[in-house]
Amino acid sequence: MSLTTEQLEAITGLLLRSLPGSNPLPALRSEMQGISIAGCDAEDMRGETPFRRLPTFDLFLVNSATRCWSLVADPGEASGVIVAARGR
Repeated sequence: MSLTTEQLEAITGLLLRSLPGSNPLPALRSEMQGISIAGCDAEDMRGETPFRRLPTFDLFLVNSATRCWSLVADPGEASGVIVAARGR
């Protein structure tokens, strides 16, 4: 499964509407069923390049087709996202 432009825009929109310090993961999981969604602190992703950098969150794409997730840059290869919160 790959992520569509519409799905990525919906994820981005929800993250942009989320207040700093809030947890957007429950809303994302509810709205984006079938997509693997994980969260972490941005410090946990240091050294990695996000797919999108938003005011409060970094968005990373992952291929979660196997047991071990891997970061990917191409939405066509992505089956999930990691939302990394900044400035907590």
